Amino acid sequence: MTTLEFGKGTKIDSCFWPSQTSDGTVFYMRGASVSSIGALFNGQKMAKNESWDGSIDCSQCFGGAFYFKTETNKIYTATFHPPKEIRIDFIRELEEGESCSKYMLLRKKMNGKEVIYRACDDPKNG
Repeated sequence: MTTLEFGKGTKIDSCFWPSQTSDGTVFYMRGASVSSIGALFNGQKMAKNESWDGSIDCSQCFGGAFYFKTETNKIYTATFHPPKEIRIDFIRELEEGESCSKYMLLRKKMNGKEVIYRACDDPKNG
């Protein structure tokens, strides 16, 4: 059985899209043409300005990382590194015939079947 404890929270501005990693870090973005990522961890706010190619158009947390795709079809991760660093890593470009739907679910045809998988998964290796 898990007991949830609630306390006074840190206010985040309105018009944001949050997503939480497995370690409790909340990543968030603001605005229609996203050029920065914010993170909230243990009451501390951090921000990372654009260090990637294009505006973010799709995002979701999987495990301990925040995955996002830009309008240039490049996939990146953002990870929190204490005490106040957000590290951005380029993962890969979308492959030919591959598309990204909401929440970083990727899809493509493989062996005559349509396959849907998370951005953190490799459909070729299971």
